[in-house]
Amino acid sequence: MADRGSVEDMPEVRVRPLRRAEYDVLVEQGLLTEQDRIELLDGELVAMSPQNAPHAGIVEALTERLVPALAGSARVRVQLPFAAGEHSEPEPDIAIVPADEPRDHHPERALQVIEVADATVRLDLVRKARIYAAAGVPTYWVIDLGDQVVHVHTGPSETGYATVTQHGPDEPLDACGVTLTLRGLIDG
Repeated sequence: MADRGSVEDMPEVRVRPLRRAEYDVLVEQGLLTEQDRIELLDGELVAMSPQNAPHAGIVEALTERLVPALAGSARVRVQLPFAAGEHSEPEPDIAIVPADEPRDHHPERALQVIEVADATVRLDLVRKARIYAAAGVPTYWVIDLGDQVVHVHTGPSETGYATVTQHGPDEPLDACGVTLTLRGLIDG
């Protein structure tokens, strides 16, 4: 057996990230389906966690409040793809997009994105926050069901959000002109 040296001497394996355009082709050709429950983050296919009842309940409550309140001024997209750059196409729980955003492709602009998190808090607070900030999303919320707080991110840049504040269950929050509280969403 030939001596190949130490592991440290071996070249590092380089992985090329998947581009959003390539990901969309895989979806269009049926190679990736809804049953796969994945999203494209930073060029990687990332498994999406199943939704428990509290998670689904918050998404439903947000939908019930935001859709009628924003009708005509913005569109509310529920768990649909958002084109967040060349290598990312997350599927946020809620994306509020401009009313004039074309419907013939996934939106590239959002006024606000909301993620509901229980098992995915770290992913949502770190990786997705960076992705949404780089995409220029002005306001990003992470509704943390475990700690019963809403993390509000504002001031996007290529590297992240300038400001992150935490809001308790009874503090009023503004979602594109619609006032909500976490407790109001939980209680229905």
